[in-house]
Amino acid sequence: MAWGAQLDPAIWPGYLSSGARILGRRLRGHHRHPGDAPAICRAVVDSCWTGAYLAASGGHFRQFWTRDLGFSADAAVTLGHGERVRASLAWALDAWAPAGQVTTTIFPGRRPRDVWTFGIDSLPLVLRTLEAIDGDDLLARHGGWLGREIRRYAAVALDGRTGLVRDDRIFSSHRDTVRTRSNAYANVMLALLDRTLRETDWFASPVPAGIEARFVETFWRGDRFVDRPDTGEVTGDAIVAPFVFGVVPDSLGLASALRAAAEAGLTDPLPLRYAAKRRAALEDPLQRRLVPDYQGTAIWSSLGGWYLGLLLRADPAAATQVAVAYRERIERDGTVFEVFDGRARTAADVRPYRGRAGLFSADEAMLWAANLAVGLEAAEPG
Repeated sequence: MAWGAQLDPAIWPGYLSSGARILGRRLRGHHRHPGDAPAICRAVVDSCWTGAYLAASGGHFRQFWTRDLGFSADAAVTLGHGERVRASLAWALDAWAPAGQVTTTIFPGRRPRDVWTFGIDSLPLVLRTLEAIDGDDLLARHGGWLGREIRRYAAVALDGRTGLVRDDRIFSSHRDTVRTRSNAYANVMLALLDRTLRETDWFASPVPAGIEARFVETFWRGDRFVDRPDTGEVTGDAIVAPFVFGVVPDSLGLASALRAAAEAGLTDPLPLRYAAKRRAALEDPLQRRLVPDYQGTAIWSSLGGWYLGLLLRADPAAATQVAVAYRERIERDGTVFEVFDGRARTAADVRPYRGRAGLFSADEAMLWAANLAVGLEAAEPG
């Protein structure tokens, strides 16, 4: 990842303010919300509202993060936050409009930047969120530069020879501290972009027809998706993202894919890990020093919320067990933590992740608690 991006003056003041909030929380403890787990999740989503947009969290990541809004948009609408989702996207589109480029993040002063490089999921999630809120009015205002941005996305990300994401450059993804190239998650985003454009007919899709079939042929192994065809590794995002974003139907093998995640050791003691084994060499060098294994074997509540939602579709009995584990975790914490240390042996032993020398603590009150709220409420008996 480019050192120039890591030294960007727009990024580090925002991260320093996040650092100050981390320090403050270490002194006084995290904020606890009252109630049962669904009520806590709903309160967490409320805490993310800044008055202008839904931040990534009510904790220390108070910036606008494109993927966090995109991950949470459907569930937030279900919970009654449709107008806040709309306002957030309108605020972001206005910030992006002068340069005509969608970015991963918008920092204080309404300064858009990519952390740490071009986001493979940024534009697809923006368009998907625009569709979720029926944002034709926003499209009318911003359609000119969005059309150009779609063409830029294709030029940066699409391999015209394979019809998949190009494999000769690094992209920012949900695992933004890990070097990501043309893996399953990246190609899910390419397929999501294509599907949204073809469903809405807003713009011509730059993606050659048949992306779903190419994706399955490349990454499906009969009972699971793999992260990359050259490694065959089963990862949490590779398993859940294709089904979460509807790139493939459940009938392809949702139940078997979820079993594969469990067999690979990604679901215990709490779902869901990115990987069963840390690959330090793939971590960004600076991040590896400060937050080792942050997006490796650590347990991510974002993936956990998706996993629960999929399990409700594939195996409701098993989903009840996962819901109980998350309910107990959330009620004990009074919040939804971003990421947990993956070294715990039991769910009761799980603790929030901390970086080297305690310089970083897992964020709290994540916007994607919306997904957990919907899943936990759906899993309630009766």
